[in-house]
Amino acid sequence: ALKKLVAEKIDLNRLDGLTPPEKLAGLLILAPQAGVDDLCLQNAFRLMQLAEPVLNATAKQTAAVLATVSRLNGRFGLSDGGPLKDAPSGGLAGLAKTAGHEWSEVSCKAFDLSAEIDDLDKAAEILVAELLANGGQEIGFSNQGLFTLKLVDESLAGEPLESPVNYGDLVVISGGARGVTAEVAIALAASSRATLLLLGRSAAPQAEPTWLDGLTAEAEIKKALIANADAPLKPREIGQRYQAILAQREIRSSLQRIKEAGGQAIYRSVDLRDGDAVLAVIQEIREEYGPVKGLIHGAGVLADRLIVDKTVEQFAQVYGTKIEGLRNLLAAVAEDDLRFMVMFSSSTGRYGRTGQVDYAVANEVLNKVAQEQAGLRPACRVLSLNWGPWDGGMVTPALKKLFAEEGVAVIDLKAGADYLLEEIATPAGGPVELVILGGREEAATDTPAQSLENIYLSRAFELDVSIEQYPFLKSHVIAGKAVLPMALMIEWMAHAAIHNNPGLRFHGFNDLRVLKGVSLEPGQTHSLQLTTGTAFKSGGVYVVPVELSGINSSGQQFVHSRAKMVLAAKLPEGQPAMKSQEMPAYNRAMEQIYHPERLFHGPDFHGIREVIGCSNDDIAALVRPAQPPTEWIEQPLRNSWLADPLALDSSFQLMILWSFERYQSASLPVFAGRYRQYREQFPETGAEIRVRVTSQSASQAVADIDFVDPTSGALIARIEGYECVIDASLNASFQRNKLQGAA
Repeated sequence: ALKKLVAEKIDLNRLDGLTPPEKLAGLLILAPQAGVDDLCLQNAFRLMQLAEPVLNATAKQTAAVLATVSRLNGRFGLSDGGPLKDAPSGGLAGLAKTAGHEWSEVSCKAFDLSAEIDDLDKAAEILVAELLANGGQEIGFSNQGLFTLKLVDESLAGEPLESPVNYGDLVVISGGARGVTAEVAIALAASSRATLLLLGRSAAPQAEPTWLDGLTAEAEIKKALIANADAPLKPREIGQRYQAILAQREIRSSLQRIKEAGGQAIYRSVDLRDGDAVLAVIQEIREEYGPVKGLIHGAGVLADRLIVDKTVEQFAQVYGTKIEGLRNLLAAVAEDDLRFMVMFSSSTGRYGRTGQVDYAVANEVLNKVAQEQAGLRPACRVLSLNWGPWDGGMVTPALKKLFAEEGVAVIDLKAGADYLLEEIATPAGGPVELVILGGREEAATDTPAQSLENIYLSRAFELDVSIEQYPFLKSHVIAGKAVLPMALMIEWMAHAAIHNNPGLRFHGFNDLRVLKGVSLEPGQTHSLQLTTGTAFKSGGVYVVPVELSGINSSGQQFVHSRAKMVLAAKLPEGQPAMKSQEMPAYNRAMEQIYHPERLFHGPDFHGIREVIGCSNDDIAALVRPAQPPTEWIEQPLRNSWLADPLALDSSFQLMILWSFERYQSASLPVFAGRYRQYREQFPETGAEIRVRVTSQSASQAVADIDFVDPTSGALIARIEGYECVIDASLNASFQRNKLQGAA
């Protein structure tokens, strides 16, 4: 039978207090006819966050769609589609493409409508038809018909032309004097001997104190910092000062390399989001060195979080650095006759990427502003380069490993810089938006789709999970549904790694992320699959990529969580445990904490025996050991635990107690950067847990967690970079800690 669908119009400027319906079949975000601004994009992101729970819930039962509609020119701003309108609306596509990665069961599409469409009723009919069809993800519509986007190879043909700038010409480069932009600046200096104004967030380099002379090793520098400090330093302060020293040294080195290459380097520290400051700096340098001839906008920051976990502040920072920064730079050089303009976009804008919705939106806006500028400056070579990951800059060693495991080759710094010089030397009027990816050695010209590989090749085992087979789930219920604890995900992923690499011991994991929780109702069964990649040796241990995946209602596989499990032939000696902190006594009796007003956990997860103390930055407790696997599971994989799931879960419980005391809100884990275990098993008498919060706000916290043998004080295990989301809306969900339909 046909069901009646009810449409409701939402004002993006009136989201406060908005409650989504219990069921939501679709969310359409349309660019207003008056045009899109930064607040509109931010509010569209907020609306997606509000809609996500009900949209995903509906998708599991029937079907659900998300669509964004921009108003560029019916061809996503490409030049053959006529004049570009409303460039910021191009950012809406970044929302849809990222949701397509994160919302596995929701159909996500991006549309672009030409402002010149004659028949709006017909356009609406076609849009709805395409929305419900199985076509492409990006669809444009104009009076000439429907269009989609396709990547085509574009070679740099012919002999390289001369650099568009020469000796002494002034070029402005945002992104600082470190990493990627520094390498580009050095290459440009060598080819042109231009004057380069580098704008960065880091402080301008100062002469180092004499007590740092000759010191290069990390331990030496940190020891000197402690010895020469005016007051005792906390470990975090030591780390921050050490990183500042490295940053200053890298800037000085880059400036010297530019000089040696034949260019002149000028460095200024400025917040690109401050338009007055940007204008003042460029005007000062322009008065001495002449008009600006080239602009490279390479600045950007990341704050990777899933859509559901990302704060508005994080979104604004990532978006603002890229787009407000660009806007201020363009205003400052509005009267200059530029010969080239290069914007550092990202493949995240082209494809979307899990955890980078703000970065995808910002880079799609960047792409469309570049198209706009190309139309306004026909004699200027305008480029928006959608780079894949570089071997430097924001791509840290950890991220580089992740890309390697995903089969994504990073771009060599020198090769990328040389390519950029060739592009800016080509005549104006060529393609504006380009996608540049690192090539693999055996197939450097592969298309982006072909250069991605599935690294999870070996199936370890499958589990059919139900509350009946796994009774401990009755003690882990949120909002009326049983939820698989992250501690059990860790256990099963560790077992998968060992299962496919026999003879090695579980030592820990890196970069564990929960992408989509596993929740069940009575009578339901979820089929879970554990797959592993090929183990590779790194620093004396073996690293094994592992995924825990499931099957959605449409029969498609999707990932619940992934991590890189760490195995060792022999467990190393434990490091010293973090020292016990003097803390105020916890102000609640033990019998109060396992009430749903605080912890939702049932009897099987009553692991905390005594809370030792709690402060603004620390919490500590004594916890019980987990019962044997046979007490929790009908047919366990092993007779003993690899890690102690009750101890791990109790540490997450402590973070919930801490977040309630600090922010009156519950919290849940979403990520753990590093875990190392130094014993085969946790003590049978239990453990002491010491938590130190290293970063916090009302919406999220980061902590390091030590598990200590209370009898000897020895370190059993340590979690570094534990992240949790803090959200007052969880409070009500915690109180519904009984299964739906249960007495």
